[in-house]
Amino acid sequence: MGAPTRLYLTGGDGMLGTALTGALATDPVAGDWELRAVSARDFDIADAAAVSASIESFRPDVVVHTAAHAVVDDCERDPALALRVNVAGVRNVADACRRTGSRLVYISSDYVFDGADPPEGGYRETDIPSPLSVYGLTKLAGERICALLGDQALSVRTSWLFGGADARVDVVLAALQQGAAGEPAALIADQYSLPTYTADLARALTFLLTRPEQVSGTVHVANAGTASWYDVGLALCEERPGMPEPKPLAMVECGFAGGRPRDSSLATGRMAALGLTLPHWRDALKRFCALH
Repeated sequence: MGAPTRLYLTGGDGMLGTALTGALATDPVAGDWELRAVSARDFDIADAAAVSASIESFRPDVVVHTAAHAVVDDCERDPALALRVNVAGVRNVADACRRTGSRLVYISSDYVFDGADPPEGGYRETDIPSPLSVYGLTKLAGERICALLGDQALSVRTSWLFGGADARVDVVLAALQQGAAGEPAALIADQYSLPTYTADLARALTFLLTRPEQVSGTVHVANAGTASWYDVGLALCEERPGMPEPKPLAMVECGFAGGRPRDSSLATGRMAALGLTLPHWRDALKRFCALH
């Protein structure tokens, strides 16, 4: 199959969906593609008939599935909702892709790993997942569903997204807003991963989508550099002199309902071998701060 020209995007109004829409529009190859972006306002992703009707009417070359219930504690408290959105929703999208012959690109998470004893250099695509939370389990289930499509499926694992417009789901934006109000943010200091800017992830997804040779299986995509959110908060203070320093928190102080991996840093060697390495999270943070 040649380069896709019809792209269907779920979660189109979300943090990543918004960034991906912008990246595709400005790309020299993807800028001419026909894009249909849908969200929860259009239909319930767990409604198989609605999902099927929407995808099959568009007959896309590729479906990028970003829609998810990603609030970890909400998933833990309401596993039935997590299963509806993160498992049944993926199954519905995958079934529609099978019927239309569409390629499926699924966005997964570093939370499929337990983070207890991460390998040197971070978790590789071939390392065995071991989720600690309902959220992580449902994201892993989504990967397994996608894998049933064989070479027509790609699972993209990423981590710790920032770069949105909603401080309720964006740690960096929330910390910036608190700092601007003279309030120090309380940020976890003993959990680590790769903070990832949605604009950079969107650029990487566009790279994967426009490659002449189709990529399948699993690939890890994240900005470089392991950090805690507290480390990110300290870096924000360097970008915004006068901003109050964050207060370090331990995970055990937070009263989380769902388990969190202690260090879920991802190894991004496969992505580098494909021809793209994302910049360090500090560079991404500078660019994000320049817009705020």
